[in-house]
Amino acid sequence: MSKVNKTIVDVFKTIFFLGIGLLLIWLVVRNLTENDKTEIFHSFTQANYGVIFLIMLLGIFSHVSRAIRWQIMIEPLGHKPGFLNTLMAVLVGYLANLAVPRIGEITRCGVIKRYEKLPLDSVFGTVVVERIMDTILLMIVSVITIVWQFDVLSTKLNEAYEAYVGPAKNPDAFPIKTIIIISFFTILTALFLLRKSILKSKLVIKLIGFLKGFSEGLKTITKLKKPYLFVFHSILIWVIYFLGIYVGFKALPETSSLGIGASFAILFFGTFAFILVQGGIGAYQIIVQNTLVIYGISANVGYALGWIIWSSQTIAIILGGLLSLILLPILNKNKHGLSTSDTK
Repeated sequence: MSKVNKTIVDVFKTIFFLGIGLLLIWLVVRNLTENDKTEIFHSFTQANYGVIFLIMLLGIFSHVSRAIRWQIMIEPLGHKPGFLNTLMAVLVGYLANLAVPRIGEITRCGVIKRYEKLPLDSVFGTVVVERIMDTILLMIVSVITIVWQFDVLSTKLNEAYEAYVGPAKNPDAFPIKTIIIISFFTILTALFLLRKSILKSKLVIKLIGFLKGFSEGLKTITKLKKPYLFVFHSILIWVIYFLGIYVGFKALPETSSLGIGASFAILFFGTFAFILVQGGIGAYQIIVQNTLVIYGISANVGYALGWIIWSSQTIAIILGGLLSLILLPILNKNKHGLSTSDTK
């Protein structure tokens, strides 16, 4: 793909994902009554801005831990990049992700290559392993959330089921359970009959390749010089994410009594907002809103809190990223292109 075509694709991605976020915001705002708007505005005015600053600080700490973890992964390559350069590369990467989805990993690798003279391919491989570790931890968070909050979540799911399926429970309606059973066995039969074609499909081949890469990535972790420190920082990053939400509850009086269970629920569900929509804009607020409704918080307060937490994290990334872009050339002007490893 030529540079021009790649630029067009990147611009399209930015517009598309940002458009989704803005659409989600519009879909919520257009249905707000004047009372709803007043309640949301009131939530912002009574927010504890000391707590908001603490959320921003926790966000920076998570990036510090991520930078240290990245240093640990780069070290076996025969290089030891400076901490500040590594941290600023991480911050610039997150800033880039706000502009163009999925470009942050490439951007931070490019930054560390430029200022530490590291091989791009090898460094990018460490980012892939990072993503594998984060995926594993997200799975762990999902298990904790489902097991710990099973009663709360299952009750709400059952209420939703009754609300949508209940009207169909009349003598003339075809039993919903029968439909589910027939559909299940139909899918199983189709999968069995088409198994050879499915195994040869591009999607399955890519999935198998992904699983092999996942396995190789796990093996790479065992070869690190400091594997336990790598695991420690991987867990610490997610603990800080969790604390950012838990502390965020204290920003509003209505949510200050929410506990660990609700924090895990938002950590789990909210992560998908950042996966699906650029920077999580629009999607994160809706997910926080609907999750907190399960815990008895009004939709308007939940929506306001979603904006408070998201804005705090995003502002920290923007400030940190822009400051890094300014400081990187200044702090590296006397290195004359030498990496830390070259100066030993």
